[in-house]
Amino acid sequence: MEGPLVIVVTGSSRGIGKGIITLLAKQNITRPLYIYATSRNGTKTGVEVLAPNKVLYRTLDITDSSSIQSLFAQVLASHGAIDILINNAAVSNDYRETLEYAAETIWTNYGGTRDMCAAFLAQPIIPPGARIVSVTSGMNALSTSYGVQLQTRFRQATSIDDLDALAKGYLADMSRGPDAQRAAGWGSGARSYKVSKALIETLTIVLAQHHPEVLVNNCCPGWTNTEMGKQGKGTPPKTIEEGAMTAVRLAIGDLGPGGDGAGGLGIEGERVSGMFYENENIMVAGWGKAKVWRET
Repeated sequence: MEGPLVIVVTGSSRGIGKGIITLLAKQNITRPLYIYATSRNGTKTGVEVLAPNKVLYRTLDITDSSSIQSLFAQVLASHGAIDILINNAAVSNDYRETLEYAAETIWTNYGGTRDMCAAFLAQPIIPPGARIVSVTSGMNALSTSYGVQLQTRFRQATSIDDLDALAKGYLADMSRGPDAQRAAGWGSGARSYKVSKALIETLTIVLAQHHPEVLVNNCCPGWTNTEMGKQGKGTPPKTIEEGAMTAVRLAIGDLGPGGDGAGGLGIEGERVSGMFYENENIMVAGWGKAKVWRET
């Protein structure tokens, strides 16, 4: 039997993150899955695990560089390399948006994901078939959510510096008040969560271009019954495992059209990178289909 696939999942103590580790832990594919379930307090969620898979709980704060380095040092000391990184940890402060809370959202969701990706890509050995998966949002089309000049900046971004500049620009425009935010093309009202996800969606494309040895993709979980999902109106229709399906496909499934129907878990399939996966709409469960976010 081949050695285990080592997977790090951020924000796994509840919600979609818990759904991801729950769904991964019950898979029976060609290699055992060693799933590092991380959260700020290292909470053990007690998911059912199919042997020889393992779920190992660790403390991680993605906004703290020392916490990131500590986590990577622990996992690399045990296994030598991490095969898959799933970026799920996120916050939403839309219900209480202020400049301070907007900054927390941007630098947790985008900044923390950026730094986790950097640590993953800095491993001494990038294992064959390495993947990065980030959970984003489908309710964030570039052409309908942002002004023309901002659309151009997102589409033309080619570096982390470009993305950091967009993040800082949003916060600077927001600090000047609602009219300045709207005039700059960011839209009206609480926007930090959507902006943070747009930055991650563009980060996916940038990293895929610079790191062809790694498959880098992102996905929308749909409207899932989580604390964050309940911030909207009505009852979210999807369970946490249903919300986790597309992320799990991107981690261990067939990334090509062969995985659209049933996920193709355990099948390598086509090498697809820099793509955004979502289902037909946010209400339905499924394994997702690929598109280019910059074209939306």
